[in-house]
Amino acid sequence: MQFETKRMWMTEWVPDDWLPFRPLAQDPDVVRYIDSGALWSDERVQDFVHSQIHKARRYGFCHWKLVEKASDTLIGFCGLQHYEDEIEIGWWLAKAYWGKGLGTEAAHVALDDAFQRVGLKRVIAMAQPANRASVHIMEKLGMQFERNAVRNGIDVVVYGIARGEQGTGDRGQKN
Repeated sequence: MQFETKRMWMTEWVPDDWLPFRPLAQDPDVVRYIDSGALWSDERVQDFVHSQIHKARRYGFCHWKLVEKASDTLIGFCGLQHYEDEIEIGWWLAKAYWGKGLGTEAAHVALDDAFQRVGLKRVIAMAQPANRASVHIMEKLGMQFERNAVRNGIDVVVYGIARGEQGTGDRGQKN
């Protein structure tokens, strides 16, 4: 499975991707709003990549690997995962790629895929309230605030969207 946007490929992971993903998971700024903000060990990075490979095979979706076309560099991920009895969209980007609209670009494609190919009726997203960049992406996707919640002991806001409500943007193409 592979998707294309103007500036990125969204594609499946391979086991060795843990090496180029490690700098993101060990960057304090990138993981600042992920659970407690602790840096990931090599083992956790490897487990994450293997988990995404498994989820793509089992469910047909995962947090797709993001590769910048211009440099052929792994710059983050964006996609879907199960969270309790809902499906959540999420994303990470390497710090060098923040503020360029890449998170929104990828999230539009992942959300369209969720509704069109996967056939979901509803998707949620969660972020710590202080993570204004992620909340802004949720809003640009057309997601609406639903509730405050606690995830892994951390306060989060939950946004949601139903099929047919998503905003406009670069949707990309599935290949």
